[in-house]
Amino acid sequence: MIDTYPNKPAIRLLALTAAVFLVSVTTLKGAYACNSGPDYCTDDPRIPRALADKKAQLAKDYPDRLVALLDLGVQCVARIQQSPDGFSLVIVKDGSVDTLSWDQDNENAAKAEIAAGTVKRFWIVNSRRAFSCDGQPSYDVQPDYDSADDVNTSLAIKCDNTGC
Repeated sequence: MIDTYPNKPAIRLLALTAAVFLVSVTTLKGAYACNSGPDYCTDDPRIPRALADKKAQLAKDYPDRLVALLDLGVQCVARIQQSPDGFSLVIVKDGSVDTLSWDQDNENAAKAEIAAGTVKRFWIVNSRRAFSCDGQPSYDVQPDYDSADDVNTSLAIKCDNTGC
């Protein structure tokens, strides 16, 4: 009988390589099994590193209590990358809402205005609206959304006449 497959070890190696490739692709696809692409997946393995890098960058210029705001809410790489590189004050007066960049002087002035009665409250935020990672509803239909102040409250520090 004539051997029609003279190079059996090479064929076996090729079959094994193809099987390993298929398993790898299936595993990789499963790791990013969300509908919006990997940057919007909440189980992306890059999230801890991206969040740590963003927090380290902000910690150079902002106090820990503000940097800790980045830990709140649902995380995905897109949210971390697209979030502001600073913080803001959302100042609520009778009939108006203003936004200022955060610095300690602006925060102290806003507290003084609360004491004087010219400001009702203010919020300290990294972003006043929640980011929608894969499967998350829009910021304005999330249960913590305060439409009068236009702030997702679970992601903010609230300051009023009782303190911050």
